Amino acid sequence: MRRVLAAVLLMLLAVPAYGAVTEADLERAEERVREAQAKADSIARQLEDAYVRQVQLEDEIANLTSAIERTQVRLEEAQVDVEQLAVEMYMGSTSSVALVAMLGSEDTATAGLEYLRRVTGIEDASIANLKATRAELERQTERLDQARAEQAQVTEELAALAAEAEAVLTAASADYQLLVEQRRREEEERRRREEEERRRREEAARLAAATSTTTTTQPSGNDSPQPDDGGSDDSGNDSPPAPEPPPPPSGGGGAACPVQGPVSFVDSWGAARSGGRGHQGVDMMAARGTPVAAIYDGTITRTGSGSALGGITIWMRSNAGDSFYYAHLDGIADGISSGVSVTAGQIIGYVGSTGNASAAYPHLHFEYHPGGGGAVNPYPLVRSLC
Repeated sequence: MRRVLAAVLLMLLAVPAYGAVTEADLERAEERVREAQAKADSIARQLEDAYVRQVQLEDEIANLTSAIERTQVRLEEAQVDVEQLAVEMYMGSTSSVALVAMLGSEDTATAGLEYLRRVTGIEDASIANLKATRAELERQTERLDQARAEQAQVTEELAALAAEAEAVLTAASADYQLLVEQRRREEEERRRREEEERRRREEAARLAAATSTTTTTQPSGNDSPQPDDGGSDDSGNDSPPAPEPPPPPSGGGGAACPVQGPVSFVDSWGAARSGGRGHQGVDMMAARGTPVAAIYDGTITRTGSGSALGGITIWMRSNAGDSFYYAHLDGIADGISSGVSVTAGQIIGYVGSTGNASAAYPHLHFEYHPGGGGAVNPYPLVRSLC
């Protein structure tokens, strides 16, 4: 773990200040982000597999514990049946001395079984039930021990994978922010040029209009006014031609990845979750505190912080009428509350692990409800945006 953290620190220190960024720096940053993404994707698949196995083991252990309790009750009842059978057979055919000798051992049920075999050679259904119940209890207890051992191993594996993923994604965040800043500056430059071009066109149109007006009112060199012969192309309208409309504004509308930073996820729709549930979303793994954004323009419909499952949550509805659920957040962004309008890409919260998420596995649980109805698999949607 120390080596991983040291590597993360070196990667963060290796990112130059923006003022000194060159094209080569940007290319290297893009390459590091791609490498980190590929590694994170591999870890994400391993994490999902381990998490599903952990859930399966939790359910199996709970079921085995309950089954063992029921089997122990059945075993006690079977032992009583055998003891009663032994007493009844003794009273009918043997001496009390023999029975006392057999039932005086530590395992009364076994003594009764041995007594019946020696005296009568009959294996009653009660004895067969006792043997089968004992064997079942032994199998259940053995499997419970195995499941608990495997659970401990999977828990350690999950913690190691989560720590590795956190380190990879945290390191990639520095390069990611460098590229985001570059894109922001490029967008600002594009808008500046568009604004300059718009102003240039307006100025050209204004000058053209002024020139046209001057030419129309300037004397032709003949002091006498010229009659209108009706053959002129001049329509008599002296207003200047309308300038070309400015280009449409950039930005606005569209869609945005729900996680604004290095993120990794796999298609886990329907995968096993605690309590026998099937996964109804996609788990988007990212470094704790990574910004979470509105996927479309829309309205925040509900926020929450006390859910045992989702922890800190946000519901939003897009202007198209679709609903989206964000869960396990570390916090909600300032100004975000029920009824607030948001635009695509606007920060509304931060990745965390609240609710029933593992503290070692920060991620955004994201759901997609078309038309506000039941959930559908959101993986294709976020895959196209992230």
